[in-house]
Amino acid sequence: MTVFPDTRRSALVTGATGFIGSVVTAHMAAGGYTVRAGTRRSPSSAVSPEGIVPTPCDLDDLAQTRGAVADVELVVHAAYGDEAAMVAQCRTLLQAMTEANVPALIYFSSIAVYGDRTGVIDESMSATGSLGAYARAKIECEALVAAWARDPGHPRRRVLILRPGIVYGTGSRFWTDKLAERISAGAWGNFGRAGDGPAPLVHVDDIGALVAEAGHALLAGAAIGWPSILVLNIVGPETPSWNDYFEALAQRIGAPKLPLLGGMRLGLRQFMAVAAKIGRRVGLAGSKRAALAPTRAEMAIFGRDAVYSTRAATDLGLASRIGLDEGLARTVFPQAKL
Repeated sequence: MTVFPDTRRSALVTGATGFIGSVVTAHMAAGGYTVRAGTRRSPSSAVSPEGIVPTPCDLDDLAQTRGAVADVELVVHAAYGDEAAMVAQCRTLLQAMTEANVPALIYFSSIAVYGDRTGVIDESMSATGSLGAYARAKIECEALVAAWARDPGHPRRRVLILRPGIVYGTGSRFWTDKLAERISAGAWGNFGRAGDGPAPLVHVDDIGALVAEAGHALLAGAAIGWPSILVLNIVGPETPSWNDYFEALAQRIGAPKLPLLGGMRLGLRQFMAVAAKIGRRVGLAGSKRAALAPTRAEMAIFGRDAVYSTRAATDLGLASRIGLDEGLARTVFPQAKL
C-alpha cells in the first residue's frame, strides 16, 4: 500500500544515531518527512542533510522529551539502550506524546517476544519458554503502547508495532560486523544440523523504507481503513539457513570456505571459549580465536526451527524486498574485517 502525502509530514525518530534509527531517519527524510533526529547526547554542530533536524531527546528526561515531541505528527521509537530502563523510558515518551497530542506511533519491538516458540509464527501468538530481560521489557512496552492507542478519549490515535527479525547490514554490530570478525579469526564454521535453522534476516534498508511508507498510512489512519493498533512481523523475502548466511558472509568478506564444525569439535571450542573469556577478563594473554567461538545460547538460536509469518505485512503492501545476495552487496564492512 503506497500513500502519497500532499505535504511534508513531521516526525521524531528516537535513537536516531543508532544502527536502525539512523537508516530510518535517512529514509524518512527522503520520503516526505521533516524529521527530528532524537539523540541522548547533544546534537552535532555539523550541517545535517536536508529534512533532518538534530534534536535532544533523552528519554530519561521528561522535560527534554516533551520538547522533542512538541508539534510532531508521528513518533518512531527506535531507541535502544539499557534493558532495565526500557519500560520507564517508554512510559516517559507516551506521557510526553499524550501531553502534546501526538496521534501516531511506530514502535520497534522484536521477534524475541515469541520466546522459544517454533514452527510458523504469526502476530497472534504469545511467548513460550524462557524469556530474557530484553524480551520481557519489549512485551511490557508493547502492552503500554497498545493501551495508549486504545484510550477511548483519543480515537485518532494509531500505533504500529513492528517485530523485525535479525536486522543486518552496514553498522550491525553483532549480526554483521561481529560475525565477520569471528569468521576472519577462524572461530566460526558450518555447524551442520545444529546450524540449519532458518535465519529470519531482514536488511536494515528494508526496515527504513517500510517505516517511511507505513508512517504515511498510519497518519492517514481511519481514512484508509487502518486499525488503531497493528502488529507486523518483518522478515526478508528469503529465509536461508544460518549455515547459508555464515557461508555467504564468509564469501562476501573474502574468507576461506568455512570448515565443518560440529559434535565434539564444537563442544571443545565452547569449553575453551569459556576459559579464554575468563582469562581475558583477569588480564591474562588468551586466544582471541578461542574467545570468539559460538556460545550455547547462540547455538540454540541457530538450530531453532522457527519461521515468522509476514503475510500480514505483505497483504498491506509492506513486504521486504532485499534478498541475501543484494543485502550483503549493500553492506559495508570495517576495513579490518576484509
